[in-house]
Amino acid sequence: MSIRDEFEQMARSVGELEPNEPIRESLVEFAELVTARCARIGDQYGDWDRNAGDHIRAEMYDLPGLLPTPRQSDHEPS
Repeated sequence: MSIRDEFEQMARSVGELEPNEPIRESLVEFAELVTARCARIGDQYGDWDRNAGDHIRAEMYDLPGLLPTPRQSDHEPS
């Protein structure tokens, strides 16, 4: 599912959209602004080159290069 589809589903779940109504660009822009704000908060956690903000951007905008490096084992700290 694309992030746009997820935004649409979330907007529908809170009654912002009717069942078959397409998402308005203003709602997409609002959701992207909230995402960007969350990512900026996440920038304060972790290394400057790999942090929670990067992880948020990677997941929300399909940017695999920003994903955190996988841990080698379950015993390695995250």
